[in-house]
Amino acid sequence: MLESTHFIYDGTSSQEMGVTIGWSNGNLYNEIFLPQRQIIEKKIANNNEPYFQRVEHAPLSFKLSFYLENWLNDQDIRKIARWLFQPYYKPLVFDSNPNRVFYALVEGDSTLIHNGLHQGHVELTIRCNSPYSYSHEHRFEHLKFRETDKGRHIVENISSFHDGSLNNMTVTSNGLTIEKIDNSWGSLYFEQKKWSEIQ
Repeated sequence: MLESTHFIYDGTSSQEMGVTIGWSNGNLYNEIFLPQRQIIEKKIANNNEPYFQRVEHAPLSFKLSFYLENWLNDQDIRKIARWLFQPYYKPLVFDSNPNRVFYALVEGDSTLIHNGLHQGHVELTIRCNSPYSYSHEHRFEHLKFRETDKGRHIVENISSFHDGSLNNMTVTSNGLTIEKIDNSWGSLYFEQKKWSEIQ
């Protein structure tokens, strides 16, 4: 995504705002390959091998640097700042991969580096709401279904249970009916003699 030149954030293109992605260091791109993860384990006294519990993934976070092509006055900078300084996660799409959508917020410090002649660039940190990116929402309207694709009505009867048995069920005119089951400890105590008999 860092090889992109433009991006869309909260439905507004960076081209409209006079912003172009660019990096001042001139080196190779340094991108996140996999989301950051942490292994959660439990250590027990006198046991050198901890017990694995789960893996926690941290939301994506990456640096973004862009050039301000020409800003005429402070109002242009404030307009860009209002555009990027959102109160909640907003969709972020880069032009190099328009199928990936990040829900992002600006986090931490941001820096404006310029030469005093209304030319410079901004460096900031973007944090996403999850370790993953998403695809765009697709809506399908006016879908036509063939008569055979409307579904099937399944009627269960005894013949459909040739591989099993009907336990706590009876066949009525409305189909299968589940009989009342009493699984209380009292009923189990009086019906069973051993723990091994409880199913």
